[in-house]
Amino acid sequence: RAFNAGTFRVVRFTGKQTFYRAAGWDSDGKLASPYGSWWAHQTVLQQIGRKIENFRGWLPDDYLNAAWPAQYRGATALCEDCNDMSEMCQLVLPEGAVIEGLVGEAAPQPQTSDLDRSDPKTPMFQGGYEQVFFRRGTINPLWVYTVDPWPRRSRPGPL
Repeated sequence: RAFNAGTFRVVRFTGKQTFYRAAGWDSDGKLASPYGSWWAHQTVLQQIGRKIENFRGWLPDDYLNAAWPAQYRGATALCEDCNDMSEMCQLVLPEGAVIEGLVGEAAPQPQTSDLDRSDPKTPMFQGGYEQVFFRRGTINPLWVYTVDPWPRRSRPGPL
């Protein structure tokens, strides 16, 4: 139910490519793994960036910076109780490296995972942007870095 029906397919990615993953705390106080399975290709952040740039000069930079994580959460349909997005990770697939993933459009998800998705009054994140699922154990930990993509600063280096 994470993908919109009929939109997912197996894709073989060859480096150099970059993916992003929210890896913050969940509502039970557990930190999501920086090496987890769900990622967004760099093109998703580029799409979000283009939308936000349309408002540069019209809205204060503080508003535009706050729009980044909100747009990411909505685009990838990431439930609020699953991850507070306080940490973001970047997977840099090196030149020549290959990894397979299941790719498809993020299906709508309720604002929190305990809400009834069939109730028309349930607040939903619409999703619709592409997400990538990598099998557990296929991500080389040396490819993963912590980043802060919203204000465009990073802390380079392996975790």
